[in-house]
Amino acid sequence: MPSRRELLASLSALWLALAARAAEALKPAQREAVRARLRRLDELSRALKRRQISQLDWQRGTEELARGIDLLELCRAADFEKVVARLPLLPKGTNAEVIDLLPQQSFTPKIFAMGKGRAIIPHGHHNMVSHHLVLQGELRGRHWERVRDEPEHLILRPTIDRVFKPGDSSSISDVRDNVHWFVALSERAYTLDCIVDHLDPARGYRFHIDFIDPDRAKPQGDGTVRAPRLELDDALARYG
Repeated sequence: MPSRRELLASLSALWLALAARAAEALKPAQREAVRARLRRLDELSRALKRRQISQLDWQRGTEELARGIDLLELCRAADFEKVVARLPLLPKGTNAEVIDLLPQQSFTPKIFAMGKGRAIIPHGHHNMVSHHLVLQGELRGRHWERVRDEPEHLILRPTIDRVFKPGDSSSISDVRDNVHWFVALSERAYTLDCIVDHLDPARGYRFHIDFIDPDRAKPQGDGTVRAPRLELDDALARYG
């Protein structure tokens, strides 16, 4: 069981605070609520790695944890503007930073930053789950169910297409909403992602990403689309 000092340090890192004093700046009830969320997130991620829960259980659990967070107060206490100052907006795609956590943490948090019109380009993953919480700004978010893989295409079923605002979240796994695409609608936008990868060691550690071309996807007549695969450079050029 981590000590109070360790818990506060990891809490501060996860919720954009760089020192325990930022977490202490929250009101007592808020402090306890965020600590409880962190502990539950760690429990869910450990249980997933041990195959005690399904990927879908993890998605449902993390989405539930994201509800009701007082982002304005939390970002104020964490001095959010100083945090994101380390992440200049890029002319294409996103800038990202992995937040250092304690060795015993079973998940990896990462902040993504993007300017207006820039995107987390359309892509899918293997052997991992991730949860995406909007911290600031607005984004158009789209997800697809991954129905089947082909050598040059992915067969996808559209599931989500809406505007995401601060406090909104979504998640991906091998079994639900695997392919996603976020485009910033505001002058700048930031997300906090929680990632658990290498879920099945037997599959090897291969952080492979499948980039797709949704604008050139062809409807298949059964509610699915056949989306061409893209290389990273092409995906950034078209969608970044």
